[in-house]
Amino acid sequence: MTDTPHLGLPLIAASQSQKHVTHNQAIVVLDAIVMLSVVDSTHTAPPTTPAEGDRYKVASGATGAWATWDLNIALYTSGQWVKLAPKKGWLCFDEATGALTVWTGSDWTDLAAAGGYLTIVGAGNGTLAKLGILTAANDTNRLAVKSNAVLLSHDDVTPGTGDMRVMLNKSAAAKDAGLTFQDVFSTRALLGLLGDDDFVVKVSPDGSTFSLAVSIDKDTGHVGLGGATADADNALIVKGTAFLFDRETDDVRFTFNKAAAGDDVALTFQTNYSARALFGLLGDDDFTIKVSPDGSNYFTGFVVDRNTGRLKLPLAPKFSAYTNFDNYIAANTWTKVQFNNADSNDQNAFNGSNNNFTAPFAGTYALGFSLRFKANATVPTKVIATFYKNGAELGRGRAVSGAPVDDVTTYNLTIPTPLAANDVVDVRVNFATNDGYIESDQSHFWGHYVP
Repeated sequence: MTDTPHLGLPLIAASQSQKHVTHNQAIVVLDAIVMLSVVDSTHTAPPTTPAEGDRYKVASGATGAWATWDLNIALYTSGQWVKLAPKKGWLCFDEATGALTVWTGSDWTDLAAAGGYLTIVGAGNGTLAKLGILTAANDTNRLAVKSNAVLLSHDDVTPGTGDMRVMLNKSAAAKDAGLTFQDVFSTRALLGLLGDDDFVVKVSPDGSTFSLAVSIDKDTGHVGLGGATADADNALIVKGTAFLFDRETDDVRFTFNKAAAGDDVALTFQTNYSARALFGLLGDDDFTIKVSPDGSNYFTGFVVDRNTGRLKLPLAPKFSAYTNFDNYIAANTWTKVQFNNADSNDQNAFNGSNNNFTAPFAGTYALGFSLRFKANATVPTKVIATFYKNGAELGRGRAVSGAPVDDVTTYNLTIPTPLAANDVVDVRVNFATNDGYIESDQSHFWGHYVP
């Protein structure tokens, strides 16, 4: 009688008696080695209470009835132990560990390590404990794949719903649920819920130092870019030292939309998160710039009227003043004209009590006057009118005439001039030889800031 070359099954000889014994022995061996599964791979001696059909992968250093059976399969059948010597290529599933190994001719080896393309380790309950494709799975990476591409497609066989979703579930907010992108197994990007439930993207140059690129707030969907963490108050937060918005074709436009004219749509400029300037449509549809020293009090710099495009300077000083009584002017004496009433006086730069204008800030100002002469007895031989600054003649021109005509001669002068903050300007006249008056209600002094 001889055995088969691969499984070592006994063959029935032509003249053999009790052929059924040999046949049954072959069936027992087939039952033992086909779909081979062992109780465990750690025993070096037979267990004390084996069950019919139990199989064990004998561990190295076997003793007793299994002496010299190292790495063979021990089958308990009909009350005795039978040694099954493995052949190259046999697969064996370990019921205790879920390992699937292959006999290489000299050792039992993990299927993938033996050159296989697939490693499957079962959990013994109809599920897989590990799965490796073209690489070995381990306790950290229970699913391991080596491939140029991986396709996950919707189910069109069952058929399914047509959806395709991949779910990453974590146990608590403080844990991670994310994707890791690596270069030679050194991490370069992280994507997911990392340490909380906000969605983030992080990048790294070396796998140890990470920079926050994108942050999306879980409660509002608000976005932070460039290292900024999203918050509930700002729909978009961006950190950076420079920003480039380039054209796609020709034009580049930014649109800011508000719900109603009474709302704001604007840019805010801050110092350490305290507003210093507002720029936009503020409370109406005129274009306005406001500034603030502290983030609480605001001053309107200028307004562009939405209907006419005209520029308004609400805080720029401008005034128009007149005198409501005849000012007596003594002969041969420089005398201040007492403009004591103001038709307009924006920013209160004109002082009716002191009859002068004070520049609230440095800049160029346009100033002018118109003075009507009124005679007393004999008219002066000459009249000079001009501006004084800080008690001295300004030196930007004079209005001069010879002998004036009563209630007719008028002296006019308009000049632009630079003034420093707090410079004081008034109007003075000098009557040569004879005295006279500057007529009430017909004499005016005006001025404004020139932006």
